[in-house]
Amino acid sequence: MVSSPHMRYLVLSDVHANAPALEAVLRHADHRGYDDVLFLGDAVGYYPDAEKVVSLLRSLDPKVRILGNHDAALLALADGQAAGHREDSVVTEVLARQLPELSADSLQFLRDLRDHVVEEGWEAAHGALRSPWEYLATVQNAQANLPLLAQQLCLVGHTHVPKIFAAVETEGGPIWRTVQFRQERALYRIPPRARLFINPGSVGQPRDGIPLAAYALFDDAAGTLELFRVEFDVVVVQQSVRSAGYPEVLAARLAVGR
Repeated sequence: MVSSPHMRYLVLSDVHANAPALEAVLRHADHRGYDDVLFLGDAVGYYPDAEKVVSLLRSLDPKVRILGNHDAALLALADGQAAGHREDSVVTEVLARQLPELSADSLQFLRDLRDHVVEEGWEAAHGALRSPWEYLATVQNAQANLPLLAQQLCLVGHTHVPKIFAAVETEGGPIWRTVQFRQERALYRIPPRARLFINPGSVGQPRDGIPLAAYALFDDAAGTLELFRVEFDVVVVQQSVRSAGYPEVLAARLAVGR
């Protein structure tokens, strides 16, 4: 895959107002270096630092800024609409708490987020191409979205699980390979003839049983993806959840990465 100029992107997704996790990821990524930022959605929801997280994201000035379902639900509340029938009561309760805490600039940042971005050689969405909040969690989901893939690969979030679905065309149809990442650092070389859906995992709420923040560095010209897991202070986040009076389940799940 070829794109010009050569860029190394910091890929962030599903921060969910978890400032300690985002700060830990940014410190880790700063040591490794990157040229620009791709944000795949869900700045808000779940944890109590919505304004701090959105301010940090604004300061990064991401090249790509994708709308997540929690971002969309908060904007619906801001516009006097229901947050959406698919959002459970915990999500709606948290977003209603976060809305008045956001500055005008942070709210505008969320309003400027986009559903789908297409660049040379790659594209980005929050959930999937077929439906914005679809979970690209299985090969079946990936198969259904493959005909909509306009570039070689699509970067997605939403599932909170670092995983790649790769399809290689053969005479008998595409052969799929699924790669899930559980180590603290993994280097993945993008096969030149494959078409892929790539999920860097979640910064703020990992769901693969590993209580470490996840992010990726994507080198478009070299065709490589480095995936990292980073320790953050789970206890501090749990204390902030309890101090803010947020639902206890949000604190408990962080310790087990679920």
